[in-house]
Amino acid sequence: MARIHRRRPLQRPELSLTRGPQPAAGLVVVLHGGPERGFAPTRRWSAPYLRMWPFGAAIREASAERIAVIRVRHQHTGWNGGEETTLGEASLLLDEIAARAPWLPVGLLGHSLGGRTALRAAGHPAVRSVVALAPWVPEGESVEQLAGRAVLVVQGSRDLVCPVADTDAYVQRAREVGSDITYERLHGCGHLMIRRAEYWHSLAARHLCTTLLSNPA
Repeated sequence: MARIHRRRPLQRPELSLTRGPQPAAGLVVVLHGGPERGFAPTRRWSAPYLRMWPFGAAIREASAERIAVIRVRHQHTGWNGGEETTLGEASLLLDEIAARAPWLPVGLLGHSLGGRTALRAAGHPAVRSVVALAPWVPEGESVEQLAGRAVLVVQGSRDLVCPVADTDAYVQRAREVGSDITYERLHGCGHLMIRRAEYWHSLAARHLCTTLLSNPA
C-alpha cells in the first residue's frame, strides 16, 4: 500500500471548551466520527461533529457542571491508514492538557472513528476513563493500552457500519488481558445512535461521572 501523505503538518484539533462557574473536577474530550480516510478539516456543521453535542450537555448536567467538556474538530477527518491521523491529533491535545492541568482526571468519549481514537489514546498518562460508542475496531486492533483504565463500550445490535462481531471480539480480547471494560449491547439500535438517543447519552455521562469524580451524584 502506498504511503498516505498529510496535506498539512500534524497539529492539535480545533476545540470548543465548555465549563461551569467553579474550577473543574474533571475533563472529558469528545471525539467525533468520520471517514476512514480524509484530510479535509471537520466543519462546524458536519453531522459527525454535531452528533456529539448532546453528549457534552448530558455530561455537564449529570456532573452538576463539575466536569468540563472539550469538543474536538479534527484538522484532518480520517484515520488514514498507518498515519493514524486522528490519534495523532488527539495525542497532541492530551499532551497539552497534561502540561497545563496535570491535576485533572481526563475522560475520552468517542463515536465510530472517534471511538477507535479514544480507545487507542487510552494509554496516555492523563487518561483515566474511556467511553467508546459504536466504535470502529478492526481485526487486530490493540487492547494493551486499556490496562488501568475504566472503559465502557456501547454498541447497537443493528449497527451496519461498524460490525457488532468486531466489537464483540475486541471486548473479549480486552478482557483477556485484564482490562476493566463494561460492554453494553443496545437491542434494535443502529450506528447513528438515533434510537434511544437519550439512553446513549445517559450511559456515557453516568460512566464518566462515576469514574472521574470522587463524589458523583
